[in-house]
Amino acid sequence: METDIQNKFSFGSWWGMLKKKEKILLTIGAIIFLVIFYIALDANKYPATVHAIAGEGKVGINPTTEVLDFGDLSPGTSAVRRVDIKNQTPIPMYIAVFRFGAVTDLMKLDKNFFVLRGGEEAKIEFTVYMPASAPIDKTLNGRVILFKIPGPWR
Repeated sequence: METDIQNKFSFGSWWGMLKKKEKILLTIGAIIFLVIFYIALDANKYPATVHAIAGEGKVGINPTTEVLDFGDLSPGTSAVRRVDIKNQTPIPMYIAVFRFGAVTDLMKLDKNFFVLRGGEEAKIEFTVYMPASAPIDKTLNGRVILFKIPGPWR
């Protein structure tokens, strides 16, 4: 009886019952899932933060490299953070940057949605400008996700 149950739920048993078209669609779906999973897993994820402080022309920068920390900014000031990207493969990569959270309204990118050829390097600059209407003593947080999608891009 146990072997009957094992046979009903074994890979060969249910795979053999599928039609050729179903096998092809299932295989294509699995490949697409694995590609999307790889791209999401390979994405660079950075927390982004800036703190609004009182005063005029005051800037305090945190020298960290793991986080896009723009430090303490008073109204009317700005800070720049840079992310270096290297494509050490011969395959071109499409670079896409997505931003989420409260800090994204203040953040500007110098480039986004571009192709990085094999062996090339690029720098993406993130600039945060603290407006005069910024709430004092408030920390604005967010996330930046940098996707590197390999493919036959031109």
